[in-house]
Amino acid sequence: ASFLLGSTLHPSLATAADDLDVPSSMTMSNDPLYLARPIGISSSNDGNGSSDDNTMKARPSAPVEFLVPATRVGLYIYQLLSIAEELAQLNKDDSTSSSPPTRTSLIEQLDNLLLSSPPTFIKPTDPTVTRGDPYNNMPPLLGEIAVQQQKQKERKEQSITNIGVAPQLFEVGELMGERRQWSRLVQAERAREEASEIRRAMNIYTTNLNFNKNKYVYSGSQEEKKKMIREDRLPSATEVIRSDLDARDLYRNEVQTKLEDARAEYLYQKGLGFEDVGELVGLLRETKVALDSWFGFIPDEDIKLALEAVKREEQQNRR
Repeated sequence: ASFLLGSTLHPSLATAADDLDVPSSMTMSNDPLYLARPIGISSSNDGNGSSDDNTMKARPSAPVEFLVPATRVGLYIYQLLSIAEELAQLNKDDSTSSSPPTRTSLIEQLDNLLLSSPPTFIKPTDPTVTRGDPYNNMPPLLGEIAVQQQKQKERKEQSITNIGVAPQLFEVGELMGERRQWSRLVQAERAREEASEIRRAMNIYTTNLNFNKNKYVYSGSQEEKKKMIREDRLPSATEVIRSDLDARDLYRNEVQTKLEDARAEYLYQKGLGFEDVGELVGLLRETKVALDSWFGFIPDEDIKLALEAVKREEQQNRR
């Protein structure tokens, strides 16, 4: 089912879908990582020896087709909020001046979107969630040793040389525990994805991100960096990437939770005749804030291309 439903779009969304100008709230950089920020992989080189500069400026990204499912989710949330706000405005106005057919139409649209005919965000032709094994599918112990060697290499590149012998000896044992935990987490996440297409749509993008695994941007002062080196707290590139992914997942969880709360509130208000939809609007606005924060990690141009792809889909569906 199409989530546009022929209704009026949110002003920001209408601009994005029609003119392909990305809503500022969906493209503003919202990077919660202060001291360290991961970078993407850039193959661009302008021929003037500035390829390193381009690399350090590149943001982690995935091919646009991996972003399309999450973009459908974004448009769906914007559409829900637009309809709910319009319904709230009708309730606020004098009931004698409100058009009953308009109010009924808005409620029907919300009912279709939230309950009876929710849209499908993932199509059979879309890419899938991809989770690479951080241990390179190597047997137990061998995989942990390989990861330890990679960490040692990263520490050397970060000029961290004052690690004691004992911590390095125990590192393999710690990695074995982490690997068991990672396997359990993957199984649990797959179950959650099966229960929520929104979660799976957003994971299709984040699990296919391309990170530079050897470098990251350090934003702190030199004094802070020296202090972190002395205290053995300067993160590795792997740790910075993990922190970035954790932040993205935090916003994804917020989107999913707030939308579920909004659906429950809709059911509650349905029993009351939708006399007051203020709480519903508030929950959908909170959903949008979390959504915009999630999109804030993504390059603006990629969002624009994904919106363009979804627009083409809608045009084909209308034919």
